[in-house]
Amino acid sequence: MSDNEEKFLPGPKAAEFLGVKPATLYAYASRGLIESIPTDNGRERCYRLSDLISLRQCSRGFKSTKDPTTAVWTGPVIKSAITDIRDDGHCYRGKSAIELALSDTPFELVAELLWETPEGAHTAWAKVKPLPAPASLKELAQADTDYLDLLKLLLVTIEMSDPVSRKLLSADVFDTARRLIVAMALTPGLAGSQMSYLAEARFPIAQSLLATLSGNKSAEKARLINRALVLCADHELNASALAARIAASCDASLYSCLLSALGTFSGSLHGSACRRAEDIVSNSLKFKNARAWLKDYLRHLERIPGFGGDLYEQGDPRARVLIAASEAVSTRNVHLRRLIEIVECVRDELGVQPNLDVGLAAISYALSLPPGSGSTIFAVSRTAGWIAHAIEQRQYGGVIRPRARYIGRV
Repeated sequence: MSDNEEKFLPGPKAAEFLGVKPATLYAYASRGLIESIPTDNGRERCYRLSDLISLRQCSRGFKSTKDPTTAVWTGPVIKSAITDIRDDGHCYRGKSAIELALSDTPFELVAELLWETPEGAHTAWAKVKPLPAPASLKELAQADTDYLDLLKLLLVTIEMSDPVSRKLLSADVFDTARRLIVAMALTPGLAGSQMSYLAEARFPIAQSLLATLSGNKSAEKARLINRALVLCADHELNASALAARIAASCDASLYSCLLSALGTFSGSLHGSACRRAEDIVSNSLKFKNARAWLKDYLRHLERIPGFGGDLYEQGDPRARVLIAASEAVSTRNVHLRRLIEIVECVRDELGVQPNLDVGLAAISYALSLPPGSGSTIFAVSRTAGWIAHAIEQRQYGGVIRPRARYIGRV
């Protein structure tokens, strides 16, 4: 055992490594999931560390870095015709999201593409009247209020007063969807006086969001927000999209499907991860440079918010587009300069690329938006995708009901 000491763990250590009880560890071995090997004294069993790592990755849905072809993901596999993720980026109904963003395609057109509405349906956005936000919501809105919490309240209160447009397959579902997205874009303005929907603007949702977040109505600055909206509109079967589909499979209302998705999205490992990326930038400013910050950071933590991912071998192309666009708009913002420095440092030192969360943080800095604005933009945009997934799932029919692989006591 001495020659292979680093490659094996005794039973108690192996159970601790997996985070399970010894009885569960033995159950894994009895089912052939891992191999137990007798020690030199014959009284104990030990376990190969590589087997333990593979088992822990499979149970958590991680992708193997050694063999990408054996990637294991948690959750059911569901057929969908909405978004395809490829090495060079994701596509909506066969159209490259990167190309749509770089060609300044309005977010409203992308939403209609995801929903597969008839040609010309996007013109309805110019006549949209937002679903009314209740007065109680404005009373709760403060400058430091979490926007995602306000959206949850918005969905609940609107559903209570809108019994007609609840069904996913109703004839007016897309009218309701447009009105709801406009209302969501205006919600950041509840804490101030910016509440107008710029229906005639070049990028209506993007410019309305910019106005409610910052009071600025610049069409040029709205181009950057529009690119983010286009790139964030959907990303296949992530956790929040799955939550929306599960609710839809049970014939939940449009609002309830979105509430399920939004509750999932608000977690710190999903939509709120952008705020965590902003936090590391703020904390890094206490150090002379990004390299000094990274050295200190890695003494305490291993994972850096906003970096890494399993879907793109060469890094998230959405992040590259948004970072480049942010640099083109502004290089004077102190936080943006430090963010770029961190990106370069992490890439050089660790070989890890930034993901969408860093891209959203970059545009927030470039436009001098309030903290957390990246998550706000993300939520408004992704609502279009959640609606598309909910409707598609309802059309398929059947309840999503995964089965568990029991790994408890035998």
